[in-house]
Amino acid sequence: MKKKYKIGLVIGRFQPLHNGHVWLVHKALEHCERIKIGIGSSNVSDESNPYNFEKRKKMAEDFLEEAGLQDKVLSIFPVADFHNDQKWLSEVQKQAGEFDVVIGNNEWTNGILEKAGYEVIRPGHFNRKELEGIKIRKLIKEEKPWQQFVPKSVGKDL
Repeated sequence: MKKKYKIGLVIGRFQPLHNGHVWLVHKALEHCERIKIGIGSSNVSDESNPYNFEKRKKMAEDFLEEAGLQDKVLSIFPVADFHNDQKWLSEVQKQAGEFDVVIGNNEWTNGILEKAGYEVIRPGHFNRKELEGIKIRKLIKEEKPWQQFVPKSVGKDL
C-alpha cells in the first residue's frame, strides 16, 4: 500500500503502553511514512497517571526497538494537560512541529485538532475490552497476570 501521508501524529497517555497502542502505531504506519508520538498528560501524576513522562518515553522507545520501528518514529515528546483547548493545541503544535495527519481514537484530542484544520484518521480500538490502561493498572496493582497485554519490552520496563 502506497503511503498517503509523510508524517502522522499519534497522541496517547501510554499508562502503560499496551498492545492496543502497538496496534495503533502499526495502523498509523499503514497511513504514514513516519510518525511522531506525543505522550499526553505529561505534567500529571495521580492514580490514573502513575508513570512519569520519562518512564513512558522509555516504554515507547523500548517497544519501538523491539519491533524494529525506531527509524519510523521522528520524535517522542511530552504533551502537558491544560484546562484550555487553545493552549493545549498550541503546546502540541510547538512540541510536534510539522505533521500531515492525526491518527487516534480520543474524541477530545481529535476534535481540537480537527477544529484547527488537521485531518484525523480514527482507526478504532483493538481488543478494547481487555486493552485499556485502567484495567491493566488494576491488574498490576492486584498482582494478577498482566504481562500478556503489553509488549515484552514494557513488561521488563515495569
